[in-house]
Amino acid sequence: MSDVTGKDVREIKWKVEGIEKSIDLLVRANRGKIVEDMMEFFGRSRDRVNVFLNIDGQKTVDRITRDLNLKKPNVSKRITELQNEGLVAIKKIVKHEYIYEKTEKVRILNLEKILKKKFGIVEGTKATPA
Repeated sequence: MSDVTGKDVREIKWKVEGIEKSIDLLVRANRGKIVEDMMEFFGRSRDRVNVFLNIDGQKTVDRITRDLNLKKPNVSKRITELQNEGLVAIKKIVKHEYIYEKTEKVRILNLEKILKKKFGIVEGTKATPA
């Protein structure tokens, strides 16, 4: 890699890190409103919460479907909703199957803990209505 290209790559990485830090600060500064919006998004949907909590960066949609005893179209629909809210993203594709992971926004908001508390979820159990 030439010196110019190396410099350009370093500058791009520096700018990306700056953007990520800015987003982190914005999410933290608006945490209350964002969490309120997320709770409205999840509403009383046990399936949406269960699918969200089952996404761990390792499981395929088929595995989540089996684990939750749901139909694949329902799981796929919930994952699409979660993607649209910026809560999950594709981590990788393995043998034509997607594996999803939670986004940084979830960690910053501590969303898993909030949802487990709201839905009365103890590790190893499924959500119940709030």
